[in-house]
Amino acid sequence: MKHLYIFLLLALVVPIQTAKAETLSLETLIEQALQNSPETARILNSVADADAEAFEIETLNNPTAEIDITAIEDDASRSIGIEIEQPLRLSNFGSRGSYASALRRTASIEQKAQMLELIHSITRGYASYWALQEQEKLLSQNAAYARKKQKLVERAAKEGRVDAADAKIFKAEALRLGEQLRVISARKTSGAANLLRMAGINQQAFEAQRPKSPKIPDLAALKSIAGNEGSVRSLLESRKTLAERRYNVARQDAGFPEFAPRAVIERDLDEDSTAILFGVNIAIPIWDRNNAELSRANAEHRLAQSNLNALNEQNFVNVLAASFEQAKATQISASTYRNKIVPSWNDVQSLTDKKFENGQASILDLFQMRERITDVQSEALQTYLNSIEARIELESLVGQSLTDMKE
Repeated sequence: MKHLYIFLLLALVVPIQTAKAETLSLETLIEQALQNSPETARILNSVADADAEAFEIETLNNPTAEIDITAIEDDASRSIGIEIEQPLRLSNFGSRGSYASALRRTASIEQKAQMLELIHSITRGYASYWALQEQEKLLSQNAAYARKKQKLVERAAKEGRVDAADAKIFKAEALRLGEQLRVISARKTSGAANLLRMAGINQQAFEAQRPKSPKIPDLAALKSIAGNEGSVRSLLESRKTLAERRYNVARQDAGFPEFAPRAVIERDLDEDSTAILFGVNIAIPIWDRNNAELSRANAEHRLAQSNLNALNEQNFVNVLAASFEQAKATQISASTYRNKIVPSWNDVQSLTDKKFENGQASILDLFQMRERITDVQSEALQTYLNSIEARIELESLVGQSLTDMKE
């Protein structure tokens, strides 16, 4: 019993420490997603399907063999006949192999582009989660500030220095912020669940770090890597080449029908003689001239060419330059908000608080100042999210993460 009393006393005296959520960086989350994400498995499955399709395209159909043996009768000679036939198309001699190679290359480029898109999806989700986390902290601070000012005003009202009704402003504000905090916390929990599911991680909650903002390379450096595999331009060019190769196969198969060379070997065992015959089976293209496949291939080629024309070399340079300017502008704006605008408004808040305590500022002045600084903090968060989105758009164009680029 004595030990129980000591335990209860310690429980009252020693504060209980709650477990702190594990901190996950964006880099760790991306690394886990590239290994464990269901989206990664889907991308790899698409590549495997494309490779299997390419193998089917370039591989000949199996030859067929027919073996005949004559019945053994008194007045019949014993003989064995073997017939071998190999189905072929004119496209088997070159164009199907080229089509298969183009299919594999396009699948490889699309894999890189889709992996980059997955990284961008994780980055967007992580940045949004971090923003909700920061909003939650700001709301908690603002609610605590409102409660503190409420008590200050209530004391001043008792002393007759202010109207007692003014204290209700901060009481109502604290209640409003509390409800906003409830909604933000729920959105944060939902965002964490979706993000962790996307990354293939089994975890309940985590603490996010401010996503890093890599330096934007100059436009010349971006132009030099814009033709690398995975970029928008290279992907469109690869799809156009693939459509051309498919159309060539369809055109050859439509121009010359399927044929099957065959060889027949007959062996007469009684006469001890062998006969070898050669022939060919040719499909007569009366009803089917491969028109359906030719029409599909032509439409695919027309679409691929149109997409590439819409983003020709000059247009691509213009789009890249515009995206570069946007990324630079939003990054500078985010930095200005963080390093200059928000600190300046924090100084304004401190001065206004001192004026209020000295009776030089009204409650309305204090309340308006607090609303304004809350708006500025929200603008700072949104500006940083805009800079991340602009950088993602730029990376999609060049087909490479800017964090992987060496200065």
